[in-house]
Amino acid sequence: MKKKKDEQIIEKHPEDEIKPMHLEGHRPVTRRDFLSQGFLGMSALVMMPTFGSLLTSHAFAAGCDDGPSLDPLTPTIIIDLAGGAAMAGSNFMVGKQGGQLDLLNGYEGLGLPPDFHPSKANMLNTEMGIAFHGDSGFLRGIKQVTSAATRQKIDGTVFCGRTADDTGNNEQNPIFWLHKAGAAGELVQIAGTSSKGGSGGNSKPPGSSINKSVAPVILNSSQDALNLVSVGKLNGFTTSNSALKRDKVFSAIAELSRNKLDSAPTGSLSEKLRQVISCGYDKTGEQIKKFSPDALDPRLDPDVTAVFGSDLPSDGERHKAATLSKLVLDGYIGVATILMSGYDYHDGKRSTGEKRDLVAGQIIGRIFELAARKKKNVVIIVITDGAVSTNRVADSSEDGRGKFNWTGDASVNTSSAMMVYQHAGRPSMRSQKRQVGYFKANGSIETSALNISNSPVNLAKLFVANYLALHGMEGKLAEVVGDNPFQSELDKYLMFDRLI
Repeated sequence: MKKKKDEQIIEKHPEDEIKPMHLEGHRPVTRRDFLSQGFLGMSALVMMPTFGSLLTSHAFAAGCDDGPSLDPLTPTIIIDLAGGAAMAGSNFMVGKQGGQLDLLNGYEGLGLPPDFHPSKANMLNTEMGIAFHGDSGFLRGIKQVTSAATRQKIDGTVFCGRTADDTGNNEQNPIFWLHKAGAAGELVQIAGTSSKGGSGGNSKPPGSSINKSVAPVILNSSQDALNLVSVGKLNGFTTSNSALKRDKVFSAIAELSRNKLDSAPTGSLSEKLRQVISCGYDKTGEQIKKFSPDALDPRLDPDVTAVFGSDLPSDGERHKAATLSKLVLDGYIGVATILMSGYDYHDGKRSTGEKRDLVAGQIIGRIFELAARKKKNVVIIVITDGAVSTNRVADSSEDGRGKFNWTGDASVNTSSAMMVYQHAGRPSMRSQKRQVGYFKANGSIETSALNISNSPVNLAKLFVANYLALHGMEGKLAEVVGDNPFQSELDKYLMFDRLI
């Protein structure tokens, strides 16, 4: 039943496989251009005729200049909970117009019996600034894998915006716009764990955001990470002695390639073209060292294994998250989507949803804890497609925790969230509401409240606006997404101050 639906969500489509792409309007110029478009693949070895055939004799940068150095904005990871998770009320607290703590009269429609109302003892938690329900599965998962010190450096906000139930057609994933805003990687720009949605996850990116010169690279394991820099059997040279041998091999091949370049007839190549190709030969060894398999392998990163465990092959979701979060936090990838399936958990048992929410919380928490160990800031955006409804009958099992069972879809109950870890200390918030949009007193989204309340595309734009605000760049919203749908009221949509 559910399993079949989940399998459809993560189905691989061969026609969506990533291929090298030309930048629109111009040919690749520098080594970085060739690398980012998949032409160079970390090596310019003995490929002079093929390499040369890709180029014309004009518009090339001289020397070994790779262009301006990267100054990427905050690393970002999007968690896509496919199926319609119970984000609002049972996990992130939602309220009326006054914000998260302007409590609803009742949360029964959001799965919480009267005894679980956030006004009751221990039923509200604001330890991380952003308010969670005190018995939230997300919260329990985060607390299990993070230190108190890490949690003191986190804050966030909830977005009360409706998305369609149980579908990948919600255009709410801002991955392309976040990259355009400045979430850049040295090796790959955007990545994900699924090829279905075009975003690396389940939900689609807005059509107007898609940049055909950039496509999500699909990564699901440590081996996929290693394949990003594969140089065949030479990757086997991993000991210090072997590494020296490997470097000698590269030097010898580069010399052969340079000799072939020098033997080209006078006038057949421009001087600038010779310099670009020669630069590729000279820098191949440097790039291999910087982007070595050992450097990219999460299983060899002591911070990753301390947070995610050393038994990554035994847990698929944890393995995926460990791989992508390492590559994002280490600057190899700019922004990534992690698809987590099984969040259409309305099977008549509350226990099913509680277990899945706990796992989502653990993944979120592990990313924050890894950021703390690496002393890096990180943004996590949590999205889902729709939400769930309840029959208002309590699940009395231990795992059900006495909360109401989930029995169907309910898109008017959905929300999304954006959380930020700042290593220097808790991020400063512009508004203590920590909520954009609001819920009616009876427990459903007021879909006429704001222009994000019933528009996944505007919701995606709002993620970008708040991301830009973290860097004092909110004035560039229209430049990044094509317009400013919030106009002069943008300030009331922004929750975050600039990061330190």
